[in-house]
Amino acid sequence: MARVRTEAKKDAILRIAAEVFQERGLDGASMSEIAKRLGGSKATLYGYFPSKEELFVHVALNVAGQQILVMLEGLLHRAAEDPRTVLSDVGKKLVVRVLSEDATTAYRLAIAHGRIGNLGRIFYQAGPGRAIEAFTDYIKAATQAGHLSTGDATAAAHQLLALLQSEIIFRRNLQFGDEITAELIDQSVGRAVDVFLAAYGTARQSTDPRQSCPPKPGAEQLVASRSGSD
Repeated sequence: MARVRTEAKKDAILRIAAEVFQERGLDGASMSEIAKRLGGSKATLYGYFPSKEELFVHVALNVAGQQILVMLEGLLHRAAEDPRTVLSDVGKKLVVRVLSEDATTAYRLAIAHGRIGNLGRIFYQAGPGRAIEAFTDYIKAATQAGHLSTGDATAAAHQLLALLQSEIIFRRNLQFGDEITAELIDQSVGRAVDVFLAAYGTARQSTDPRQSCPPKPGAEQLVASRSGSD
């Protein structure tokens, strides 16, 4: 029974903290304000989360993790479809989410405070780890369906995620400040899928994306849709 109350309290903290961070940002938010709205003490708050930065990472991962799950939950059921279509569609959505401000801030904080409270591992398990698991299951199923040819699905999943982020992610995480356009996302994801299929595709796959991939909503629509929901 005590365990239920503990988890309920933690969920309440994450919910209230999300409101404060959304209103004031990471720099403007304070543990005092979060505790005040929660109706408890800062001591209680620090008992769950040792720092504001760690709390922010958990809040961001709570939101991003759920959204990533929604993006990936139907992936396994698309194993019989053309992998170019599937991976291009899912890849664009995933990259747009990864590039969001809360996700990139959480990543930087997880790197900076990774050894505190095992924050780095928590970040990995809630974000990249979920994508790797979903991609692994999809790659195994697509291989069984004859659309891919892989010996190690987990290794291929790691490579796929790295390819999808390769042209963009360092520029955002290192705060270059340049604009990452929807067109760039579309093109970079397309090239990533090309490389992945060059390594793991089968003779059943067309080498011309225009022949194998019917029109799909581009990253521009995804970015616009996400902006409208914020």
